[in-house]
Amino acid sequence: MGMQLARAGPWQTAVPVIYVLFALVRTGRSSSAYTGDDCDWVGSGLREDASREVQPIYLRCAHGHVEWNYPRGALQVFLRHGTSGREFRGCLRTSKHFNGAQIYVEGHRKLHLMYSKTDGKHPELLRCFTSYHGQVALYVEAEPVNNTLQKEVASFSYDLQPVSPEALFDDLDECRPCTEEEMLRFYCTSIFVIRGTISSLRNENALLRTELSVKVTKVFRDSEGFVVLNSRGVTTETVLYRPLKCGTKAGSGEFVFMGRIMLGNPVLHCAPRLAEWHKVRRKAMLEGTNQCQLD
Repeated sequence: MGMQLARAGPWQTAVPVIYVLFALVRTGRSSSAYTGDDCDWVGSGLREDASREVQPIYLRCAHGHVEWNYPRGALQVFLRHGTSGREFRGCLRTSKHFNGAQIYVEGHRKLHLMYSKTDGKHPELLRCFTSYHGQVALYVEAEPVNNTLQKEVASFSYDLQPVSPEALFDDLDECRPCTEEEMLRFYCTSIFVIRGTISSLRNENALLRTELSVKVTKVFRDSEGFVVLNSRGVTTETVLYRPLKCGTKAGSGEFVFMGRIMLGNPVLHCAPRLAEWHKVRRKAMLEGTNQCQLD
């Protein structure tokens, strides 16, 4: 799961314009706004006053997509995880042909450059951020254009994962082993739960993630069908990801892998050894603390 926390980047000459336009949004003087509980937004900058406008967009979903055709002016995209106000970690992935804009994230009294086609980073690297008071504001600024009718599309997908306020700024929180309560919860709620052995491990430094090749021996749940079956219906190897910063090692023996699909990638929540999972499972069934059927 490649991650890159937003950091301050070199300011562009347009930054003073950003602050002027940003102030207009803060004082409610932008000419249009999109609001609601939708996950996605699609729009166009081909309007007479678009180049001088900041358009606020309010999205309240765990994941979704933003597509801005003919970028002009700027978008201010407010992200919240539903209506609960919970804190979250979020990541975005730009489309393969993203063009015509740069993406900033709002920090304390300034904006930090999150994505630019010329920033020298791998185009598939996930750009990640943390919420503040349950919200993140992304600022998508259009680049100057010479041909006003040239078709450019700035689009990206986002994914938000709730976390406790205590874990929000713990950079290694997602690397720690799961507690027994978390194992039971993730077994019942994860997109995939599979049993298998690690056949190989590879660190992808440019994407800040570790790739684990797993030989699957049993599928407990696969809600999105990412585990590939061969012509005889037998599972083959599949690939899972963890953050590079976790320093994952390829242990021997069987594990139970629990996780979800994040921006197209299967990422791990928990990976207890099979013997450890059997112990947790047996204890939960004896005490009646299981939240679902434990196969």
